[in-house]
Amino acid sequence: MPLKKSLNAPQRTLIENGVWVATEHLPHVRSASLGVYLDTGSRDEAPGSGGLAHFFEHMVFKGTPRLGPLDIVRRFEATGGQVNAWTSREQTCFYGKVVDTEAGGALDVLLDMVFAGKFDADDIRKEKDVVIEEIRSVNDSPDELAHELFGRAAFGTHTLGRPIAGTEKSVRGLDAALLRGHRDNVHAQTPVAVVAVGRVDHAEVVARVRKYFRLRASTKSTLQKMPSRTPIIRSSAAFQARHLLKTRDVQQATVVVGGVGCAWSEPDRFPLLLLHCALGDGMSSRLFQNLRETHGLVYSIYTSPEFLAREGLFNVGFATDPAQVEKAIRETGRELARLRDEGLPAAELKRAKENIKGGMLLGMESTGSRMSALARRLLVNPWDESPERILARIDAVTRADILRCARQYLRPEGWASAAVAPKGFKTDLGKLLAGC
Repeated sequence: MPLKKSLNAPQRTLIENGVWVATEHLPHVRSASLGVYLDTGSRDEAPGSGGLAHFFEHMVFKGTPRLGPLDIVRRFEATGGQVNAWTSREQTCFYGKVVDTEAGGALDVLLDMVFAGKFDADDIRKEKDVVIEEIRSVNDSPDELAHELFGRAAFGTHTLGRPIAGTEKSVRGLDAALLRGHRDNVHAQTPVAVVAVGRVDHAEVVARVRKYFRLRASTKSTLQKMPSRTPIIRSSAAFQARHLLKTRDVQQATVVVGGVGCAWSEPDRFPLLLLHCALGDGMSSRLFQNLRETHGLVYSIYTSPEFLAREGLFNVGFATDPAQVEKAIRETGRELARLRDEGLPAAELKRAKENIKGGMLLGMESTGSRMSALARRLLVNPWDESPERILARIDAVTRADILRCARQYLRPEGWASAAVAPKGFKTDLGKLLAGC
């Protein structure tokens, strides 16, 4: 499945305050996807400030000295666009999509939100209540709660084991000083990427970002003296096979089991993606065909690899009748054992490769997906990890790579587990996994 090189290859510029600006010009569209990406998330928070990155994400929508909250959203929605944000364990992103004629003004708004939020006391008080309602909504969702619980099972008290949104207690302790300190760090030293994809001009985007920061284009010798925005030094998180259970007034048991994966930068990322595709990604996957189609145990079952800066996870998730959990775990174990014993046949490996490559190519039809990929190349992956390079690395994975990774990563006897189940649920997931 070849990929032709674009005549308008992505461009990047490191401006004078250490911020990366990257663009990809797509002349055939009439839109622009814009993003401001911060290389900081919940794992980087200091003790006692759990949920700060996520709360910062919320608070920047409350206005700046120049713009009110309604001004921000109207700037995007007035011509059919949208604006939103997300926080993960390691990044925070503020993004929008607009028609191309509105791209310049929309970018100004995103920059103003991130770097000039006013953090009014009344707004902070009200938004704490909003975030606490969001936290409570997670607690009311068995699937979301099970994944949050699994993070704690896998990483314990390390920041990776904490909820991204924090707890009710930690959120109530956040204040304007912490928000301003977070913003000051972003302004001065956090790696930042400003990305624009669509009908955009690189020189114009760079000039607008420079203008916002009141910078002048510098010579090469001056650039060598620019502020350092080195990646955050993150402590590694030790995985442990803990087993956690929450009981709720629910009918099903929602279960997440999983173990150690690999980091973004490790070459095993590509064999693991192919194992994920074959084992639990979609209706043709082994787990879906076995547990749903053959045994009727679940409505859905899936695998979920997570690649982080220094570590990773590989999970299996499903929901079923509590009385069927043991059988579901045992059938999952059988599929894992088959992969450890046999790997993937050549034909199945080829199908998995075509599946992943096809999904990647289809995703490239979205300016938003292209924007996210550019941001990863600036903040996470090497810049030369282009779509062409990724496709080549997927093609280069061998059956031997798959077998080695299956034997290394798909060993449920060392996995952790989390479950949200009805009261009275007694199934010992740790014992079940140990027997797989």
